[in-house]
Amino acid sequence: MSMTIICTGQSVRPAAGDYDSRGFEEAVTAELESEIQPWSGRKYDPKDNTVWIGEGQLALNTAAQIIRPCEPLITPLLNEIPLRAFTDTDRLYPAEKWKRKAAVQRRRADPRQPESRDMVIRRAEALIRTVRDQNGILITYPLFLAELLEFLRAQGFVVQRTGLLKIQPLERFLISHKNEHCGGCQHNCFLNNPGCGVGRDKAARKQKGNHET
Repeated sequence: MSMTIICTGQSVRPAAGDYDSRGFEEAVTAELESEIQPWSGRKYDPKDNTVWIGEGQLALNTAAQIIRPCEPLITPLLNEIPLRAFTDTDRLYPAEKWKRKAAVQRRRADPRQPESRDMVIRRAEALIRTVRDQNGILITYPLFLAELLEFLRAQGFVVQRTGLLKIQPLERFLISHKNEHCGGCQHNCFLNNPGCGVGRDKAARKQKGNHET
């Protein structure tokens, strides 16, 4: 399996600013149902790859702007993690606080949040079962993408990313099966070959050490 996972583009209506509980939920919905900021870069050629995208206008518009014409498969498995306000209130809080509090509730399986973290992980498992024997391009949303990448690393997949720290709009991630011939190193590389020079040298030293013992 070789997969390219792309984060949705920057919404023209981002959920940013201060909101009461109702305003936050309306802003989140508006963000997912808007278009992305205009994209003028090179478009991806899907070639023989299957393209899967999450539901929502943001994912659909991302695919339309950054991928050459194709018929993507739309699946709820790539949807964004739904967000609800952590409490009902007229008090104003920054959007980031609403999101942090919702994340805490999600980890605790608080019924206030529609999808617990365990449910998110099960969704990631179902997604990988669906796509693992195919080559393709996946377009999904940032919150789910973060959980998906963590799950993939835990399952032994190799993840190569184009950025650092916080996931950025339109950031690209390359996913492959771990190459067992590589000795590994401190770099989280994407292996197209049996391994880089660093990995092969480390594997050779490890093998030599095993023979000596």
